[in-house]
Amino acid sequence: MQNSVRILVFTCLTFSACASPGSDLHLAPLISRHTAPDFQHVEALGGILQFQEKGDTSTWALQPAFYKRNDESGIVEAAFLGGLGYYQYQPKTENTYSHFVPLYTYHSEIRSDGVRDTDWSSLLWLIGGGSSSDELENYFWVFPFYGTGKNVLTFDEFKFILFPLYLENKKQEQKSYHYMWPFFGYSEGPRNSFHFWPFYGQERAEGKYFSEYYMWPLLHRSEDDLDKKFPRKAWLFFPFLGYGYQDDYEAFTLIPPIFGYAHRPSTGYLSWQVWPLFKHESSKEAESKKVTRILPFWMHFKNDQTEYSVYLWPFFWDRKDDYGNTTRESKQLVPLFLWAKTKHEDGTTTKDLRIWPFVGYTKRGDLEHKIRTLDLGMPGLFNSETVARAFSSFYQFWLNQKTIIKEKTITEKRAFLNLYHSIESDGHFRWSIPFLGGQWTEPNGVTHSSWLLGLIRWKSGHNGGWEPPAFPGPGWPDLKQ
Repeated sequence: MQNSVRILVFTCLTFSACASPGSDLHLAPLISRHTAPDFQHVEALGGILQFQEKGDTSTWALQPAFYKRNDESGIVEAAFLGGLGYYQYQPKTENTYSHFVPLYTYHSEIRSDGVRDTDWSSLLWLIGGGSSSDELENYFWVFPFYGTGKNVLTFDEFKFILFPLYLENKKQEQKSYHYMWPFFGYSEGPRNSFHFWPFYGQERAEGKYFSEYYMWPLLHRSEDDLDKKFPRKAWLFFPFLGYGYQDDYEAFTLIPPIFGYAHRPSTGYLSWQVWPLFKHESSKEAESKKVTRILPFWMHFKNDQTEYSVYLWPFFWDRKDDYGNTTRESKQLVPLFLWAKTKHEDGTTTKDLRIWPFVGYTKRGDLEHKIRTLDLGMPGLFNSETVARAFSSFYQFWLNQKTIIKEKTITEKRAFLNLYHSIESDGHFRWSIPFLGGQWTEPNGVTHSSWLLGLIRWKSGHNGGWEPPAFPGPGWPDLKQ
């Protein structure tokens, strides 16, 4: 990087006093370099090209084509073409993951049992495969001609030949066989079944469960919990009527799923709906799920972990989550506004604020805070950090972020195209405006001023006075080390 600075400031050779190649430089939007203890930031072309070091963590970016981050823990993360391509490596488990949409995905890691497990696919899953170091999970497929697979989608294993001519799959102890899928098939295991779709099908677990259908989806019948005192029985004549009961629980549906009603007197449970506009579900039991819905005006949901209310669905949300060691409160106007407060297991609190697309604010205790203007990340759809990595140089007016590195608090502020930059670390504070100049204040209070491309410089204090010119300025010494 110092060689690049030497080349781009070659014009200083015509002056009698030039900034050293490793010193701070601010010629934004062309090129800039800023340093502070455990910090270095270099960028060119208004931020399209960026390099930054904070402690032992470094990031490179050529927006929107490329982004790479090397974490001090050894984690490597990279993104390509705004996120279409992605790569991550975690040394603790030798976990490697990468994808390039829609061409391929790749994942390899050492599992907790010490086995190396690798899975990959390409061309929208038309070709795929995997292997393990113990050779118990080797598989390969070329769809639709032939293939075997393990731990794909919801299946433990599968095999097909000229799909849909033949398919077999296994999930836990249940194994199924299909011919001209989905028309003919049967399964063996805890539940035995066969079907000749859509005319007839049945599934049976002896003494526990039975179900069948005729002319799917017209008529369904099922019996469950046959080994218990009160079995559950239900039938459905679609699309007209359905009925089910178990002990004192009863449920009815008319023109399913439009009209529904269910109740259990012993627990006070009551549910009714006119789908999708109206629904009510409640019980006398304190931790039971409660739902009330009058769309689009109001909806309320509550269970033992989550409670939320929605007004003028889907726009206004008020939500609380309690996961024991972690709690979260949020209020949201989709997609324009979000406020959230999360209390973490370690006792820290994260606060998030989004006024989309104008402002994004994140603060986690005293460890980190970040302010963005503009912030094109949209809560629930795409992450602000991901968008910023790929496109921030094109739209971001203001960035204010604080992080703690090696017990040092580093605060950086940056304006659009880096037309203003400041950095504060370990008692040093530097700010500058390109071409015009800026100031550097040392921990002992001495202030260095540099103006007009570093041609006019002086410092305050007991030994203050004029300092040699350092074109193209500000020419302050490298504090990174």
